[in-house]
Amino acid sequence: MDNSALPTICQGFYSTAEKYSNRRAQLFNNELYKDNNGCFTYGEMLERVESIARGLLSLGLEKQERAAIMAANSPYWTQADLAVINCGCVTVTIYPTLSLNEASYIINDSGCRYLFAGNGDILARILPGLGDMPTLEKIIVLEMGYKGDGEKIMGLGELAELGRKGAESLHRQYTGRRLGVSLEHWASIIYTSGTTGTGKGVILTHRSFSSRVMGVLENFPQMGVSITREDVCLSFLPLSHIFDRGSGQMLAIFTGACIAYGDKPSTILQDLQKYNPTWFNCVPRLYERIYITIREQMSQNPVKKFIFNRALAVGRKVLEYRTDDHGRINMAHDFNVAEKLPPLLRFRYALADRVFARVRALFGSRFKQSFSAGAGISAELATFFYIMGVRVLEGYGLTETCNACNLTPLNGIKPGKVGPVVAGSTARLGEDGEYITGGAGLFAGYLNKPEETAGAFTPDGWFKTGDVGEIDRDGYLKIVDRKKAIIVLNTGKNVAPAKIEKLFATSSCVEQAFVVGDDRKYIGVLLVPNFNYFIELYQRENISFDKSKLVYSNIAGAEICVQVGEDFVSRGILREMLDKEVARVNRRLEEYETVKKYAVITRRFTEETGELTPTLKPKKRVILANYNDVVEGLYK
Repeated sequence: MDNSALPTICQGFYSTAEKYSNRRAQLFNNELYKDNNGCFTYGEMLERVESIARGLLSLGLEKQERAAIMAANSPYWTQADLAVINCGCVTVTIYPTLSLNEASYIINDSGCRYLFAGNGDILARILPGLGDMPTLEKIIVLEMGYKGDGEKIMGLGELAELGRKGAESLHRQYTGRRLGVSLEHWASIIYTSGTTGTGKGVILTHRSFSSRVMGVLENFPQMGVSITREDVCLSFLPLSHIFDRGSGQMLAIFTGACIAYGDKPSTILQDLQKYNPTWFNCVPRLYERIYITIREQMSQNPVKKFIFNRALAVGRKVLEYRTDDHGRINMAHDFNVAEKLPPLLRFRYALADRVFARVRALFGSRFKQSFSAGAGISAELATFFYIMGVRVLEGYGLTETCNACNLTPLNGIKPGKVGPVVAGSTARLGEDGEYITGGAGLFAGYLNKPEETAGAFTPDGWFKTGDVGEIDRDGYLKIVDRKKAIIVLNTGKNVAPAKIEKLFATSSCVEQAFVVGDDRKYIGVLLVPNFNYFIELYQRENISFDKSKLVYSNIAGAEICVQVGEDFVSRGILREMLDKEVARVNRRLEEYETVKKYAVITRRFTEETGELTPTLKPKKRVILANYNDVVEGLYK
């Protein structure tokens, strides 16, 4: 890849908008937004972006200043982001679920003058802390019809109108700003989740984004992957995070593909049918839920279960014909596995595929592949979907690497591992097994943290990921766990909690598992049962429990039970099922890794309790503090 020929984000967007001005750029539910009939072409999006950008200039936004976006995914999120960047400025992303304290920390640390707030609820959360955010001058609510107070608050429509009125007077200033942006200019600051402490502001330049996007587009043909202007990406993972921002928004903008915005996280399956995307970005938890749901549905009917298991056995055999001598599975669309099968297996596969087609139909009729990241997807789970013909490509990267530096090729999948380096990245293992990466896409440093920035790199300039990994002979990567997360038993044995927690992830009756054991003799685990599963089971079996102790919360748009009483978790059937799950997991572990004791928790770990990050990763320090007595009880 020729880094000298890379476009800035501004150049990439304008090139696409001018080349594909009449093609669809953004699709969304018009009932929610009541704007442009639920669709923007690239030409229309460009016009809106320029209006917002000129509006910001009229407010006094200076070059390389910062504007934050605290909002759920929407067409306006993307438009605001591009407007800020095309002004030669820096977008600071804030998860819409963050508390006032967390949001104000980011605004103050980054020195933001402007904030795009997703709606009135987010505005109401921010307003009480305005006095503690001295740099914040204006809040723009991301609703076209919102009317502000004329001073501190305004609506997106009002800002765009300012820009339209200044189209002529601000044209030269805006054009100069946009054309003056270089690859080394900052484009965005994204704050890390902070699983072990306060998050750090990761500075990403235009070069970071462009080298990553252009690099994978160059690699895709050799990997059996294709993303073109004909494709549609369903966006539902937070754009505040690098994953969907890079592998969704930026990838679409640089190729001329269309972005469809899901209504909300709880409507993913409906949105897949409504927008019929060709790709989306996902985390393993969604696949785990689909897997569990399919298994539960099949187990309720003996005939269906028999047919499904027979189909799975056939599919597993067929997968062998997709696999080469290095254990790489070829799931490329142009690989015709049927012609490689013996006649009898081909016939059986044709019947089995009728079953698999029902699962594939969940993803829409045009689905090509999804990219999975955020956590490792288990080999068992990935294989299940490959058998079905559902193509899931696992990537590995961090905010600091500006998305994936490793990506699994569609024509060479190794379940349980991520593919080799891509997009100009290089990699090696440190003496302690830490995965270290160099080359294209790396961040420019941590904002206001020179010591942490220096400590993040090796003396020769490679980034220390903080993950312990293994690289095989083909360059494939297996992440063992976060370096800081590795548990050292008092016997001297090292245990990776992620390996154990991942085995619980496909359980119907376990919602969350948190492994403990630092400086202890053996491994213990805190188990949060799937409360909704057991509520249904208890009601079906007429098992009584105290319903007044149940606490529900709206999680991703669905009402989920997050807390129960002690009587609920003391029922014999629950304990028996958890015993079986622990035994199942232990059979997959080395003796020193096995769970010797477990405690059942009556409350789910949530972001609201401070026990999960916005990307739903457990905050070890907080959980250990909250459940210190419970953990101690495992070792008495």
